[in-house]
Amino acid sequence: MPISSPATAVIDADGHVVEPPSAWESVSEEYRPVITLDSSGYEHVVVADKEILAVPLGTLATPGSSFSDTASFKPLGEAQAGGSDPELRLVDMDTEEIDQAVLFPSVGLYFAAIEDPKAAVALARAYNDWLAGYCKAAPTRLFGAAMLPLQDVDAAISELHRAVGDLGFPAAFVRPNPCNGRSLPDRAYDPLWSAIEEIGLPIGIHEGSSVIIPTLGSERPFNPLVLHAVSHSFEEMLSCAQMIAFGVLERHPKMNVVFLESSGGWVPFWMERLDEQAETFGGFCPEMKLKPSEYFSRQCFISYEVDEKTLPSLTPFIGEDRIVWGSDYPHHDATFPGAVDALRKTMSPLPPSAQSKIIGGNARRVYRLPSRYVGAAALVDDYFAAVTSRDPKWLKSLFATDAVVVSGEMRIDGVGSIVEFYRNGAFKFDDLRPRPGPLEVAGEKVEVDIDLRLGGTDSAVHDTFKIADGRIVHLDISTLPSVLS
Repeated sequence: MPISSPATAVIDADGHVVEPPSAWESVSEEYRPVITLDSSGYEHVVVADKEILAVPLGTLATPGSSFSDTASFKPLGEAQAGGSDPELRLVDMDTEEIDQAVLFPSVGLYFAAIEDPKAAVALARAYNDWLAGYCKAAPTRLFGAAMLPLQDVDAAISELHRAVGDLGFPAAFVRPNPCNGRSLPDRAYDPLWSAIEEIGLPIGIHEGSSVIIPTLGSERPFNPLVLHAVSHSFEEMLSCAQMIAFGVLERHPKMNVVFLESSGGWVPFWMERLDEQAETFGGFCPEMKLKPSEYFSRQCFISYEVDEKTLPSLTPFIGEDRIVWGSDYPHHDATFPGAVDALRKTMSPLPPSAQSKIIGGNARRVYRLPSRYVGAAALVDDYFAAVTSRDPKWLKSLFATDAVVVSGEMRIDGVGSIVEFYRNGAFKFDDLRPRPGPLEVAGEKVEVDIDLRLGGTDSAVHDTFKIADGRIVHLDISTLPSVLS
């Protein structure tokens, strides 16, 4: 059966699940969340006698919902079904043409409000177990971000190792807000950052509006619009500044940090502001050896919303290698259906290579996700992603040392010569965009028809790949465009 293969996998770097009551069945009764519904339609989530959230959960987890109309409030049982049912989520992902998604909680985002470390640890373990079961429905498409109970650093490290080693999660997450009086740059967390760095896991920083968890602006006159706008962006900006200024990224230079659901437009302004402040106040940051912007360029990623109009104009300032996107599905402010269409429209002024990285290449790299396919199809899928993103290092890793590329009378021998052929040829054109059709896979042989845009012209190409020992050993290209002949 042919395998459909857009040139680059579409990867949602920030999707959400909606935890049903069954997610907490393994938790002892004293720590198990209790959800009660009041007469106004709000559901109150209480853990160990502490309220951590009060919101109509079904409204929170249904795209297009509004909190301003109490008559439309929905309880948890009426939330978007794909949030708790992975099979239905896959249907929604297929509708959007999303290949893979990295998943974060809904109710669980508010467990940072829990003061009792034992309760926080028990809930993190239960959540991670439930999420692992959810992801088993499609192990090459659904991926969990591990919840880490910061209330107990040693337990958080243990849970990190369990989530990676036993559950196979490619990421972990924390909130940017203080937890039990400690902010993220607190030296108490250094053992955790060291463990994350050693494993090679990225850490997601993910906010969620709350008046219960310490949040910037919550002590000022309350308005839901203002709180939501301020909390998501400003909390992430502050945590970014603190992790740089207090030396967290200096002490852990191999730890990648992904700032999620906070919009992306703040990054150029904030880096410029911090760089400027460092000129005068840098002496107060003795562990900060680089400019703040240099730390961001080295270790940080930012998630854009699908319809942020500043994306094309600000990409040169952020770096096309540092941007991912998140659907926020199935939350109330998610674009569904139509998220990927909106993103493609937003990105359209950018060259294909940048679009390829933003729509999936960067997320795959930072989360270290496997291919959406297996076997020979996975290798060819990687080939088209590497070509579209004009990535010579990735391309080199796909070919055998003695590989051969043939097109008509032209023959290129050896991986070094092959990479130079692409580097000095196709990669020089900003409009390079291969559009592969379905992959025809027969054992270690893959054939595919391609509509190729290159050098201002469109052409039809047929590629035949031969695979051995997990590398491309022979590539036959039927007809190269005249600009490369």
